[in-house]
Amino acid sequence: MKAIKYLVMGVLLAGFSATANAQEEELNAALQGIKSKAPDVAKLANTAYKKNKKNAENLMKIARAYFEQKDTAGAAQFARYANEAGKPKYQYAPAYLLLGDIESAYGTDGGKAAGFYNQAINFDPKNPEGYKKWAMVYRKISPSQAAKKLQDMKAQCPNEDIDAFTAHIYMLAGDEKQAYENYAKADINKLDKSGLNEFVRCSYFTGHFEDALRAAEAGIKLEPRNPTFNRLAMFSNYELKNYDAAKAYINKYFNETDSAKFSEYDHFYTALIYQALEDKANMYAQYDKALELVNDSSMIKRWAILKSVSDSYLKDQEFEKAIKYYEQFIDSKPDMSFDDHEGLATIYSKYGDAIPEKKLEMMNKAIALYRTLAEKYPVQEVYATYMRASLNNKLDDNMKNSLAKPDYLKVIELLGNKADRSKGEDLMLKTSYHYMMFNSYINKNVAGAKDYADKILAIDPEYKPALEIKNLK
Repeated sequence: MKAIKYLVMGVLLAGFSATANAQEEELNAALQGIKSKAPDVAKLANTAYKKNKKNAENLMKIARAYFEQKDTAGAAQFARYANEAGKPKYQYAPAYLLLGDIESAYGTDGGKAAGFYNQAINFDPKNPEGYKKWAMVYRKISPSQAAKKLQDMKAQCPNEDIDAFTAHIYMLAGDEKQAYENYAKADINKLDKSGLNEFVRCSYFTGHFEDALRAAEAGIKLEPRNPTFNRLAMFSNYELKNYDAAKAYINKYFNETDSAKFSEYDHFYTALIYQALEDKANMYAQYDKALELVNDSSMIKRWAILKSVSDSYLKDQEFEKAIKYYEQFIDSKPDMSFDDHEGLATIYSKYGDAIPEKKLEMMNKAIALYRTLAEKYPVQEVYATYMRASLNNKLDDNMKNSLAKPDYLKVIELLGNKADRSKGEDLMLKTSYHYMMFNSYINKNVAGAKDYADKILAIDPEYKPALEIKNLK
């Protein structure tokens, strides 16, 4: 009896093996046909389907093969076959994942893709893939809802690290602030090149330079010649005032990375580093390169570079060059403000203060400019008038010619009866009264001087020069 029993079992096993082998052969034939785009691929796939009607896993292999060849109709059909294979006992979550992938890649309705992914989550809540795919699709609708879905994943899949993925979602949505906040919580040692790239960028562009440097240095350990990591390590060191470290990265970035092209922004930042190190020759050389490369689509504007160059020459007291570049700045910047125009008057004034033989010419240029600005910007009339008075006073030896008197009187006219003066206006009015007080005194008008002293004391009761004039006999 035992011999007969084993014989029967052998026959059954042989039959099962033959069936399994047939299924495998037909499955492989279909997969190869799909990959090679064989003319009879539909027939091969149909034959494989008939032999695998109850094998959801094999049917999904065919569906995935179709998807890889961008045959969405075939992929969707076999995904549905795979789902049918599990019924009525269960719904097949991988089938819904693929249906979601099809809609996500080729459909126009992101909500439909999210619906398929949600079905996958419902039928297999312990699989993190459904949550991640749902979040990637839904980020276009609501990044915060996508982030919330990842929190749901964390509850079901506690071993999943959601911080970096959440940060990635926000980065794709263009929300660098939220991306930074999530990357800052992630384990930097677990981030790959792509994650570190996003971390360094969102940190830098939100002003978190220490984290930007940390991410850049971690990235450089993975890819020493990576231009993004070296570039932002250089920039971040500059922002952190690590100027020597920033200088070291200048060589690394320009000479030891795989960057094929350097931008005007790179040269501009390099100029700032050399400026901080007081390396003027290299600073101006880098500014020149930045100006050669800058164009209308550049991240930094030509006028911003010109302003920085002018400021540098002004600091070095090379006034003619400071004026030259500032005039170019004025010509290139759209929507000039009062402050922008006033910058040129400031250069004139400093030029006149520093070079005695240029004093009269430069102060008069500044005075004329303030007169023009008072007309162009009526809201700044008081300030411009006050500045004209101050500059005229510099040209007048001990008020000998009372050059500043007309403008100080104009300030008094504009502010004297104003009820809601600001602190700045009080200061301008007080200074104007001070001038008129001493102008009256040196011209032997003691009564007039005392009258101005009273006006000053109404603003500042402790002002000593006014108290001294007030107490004159």
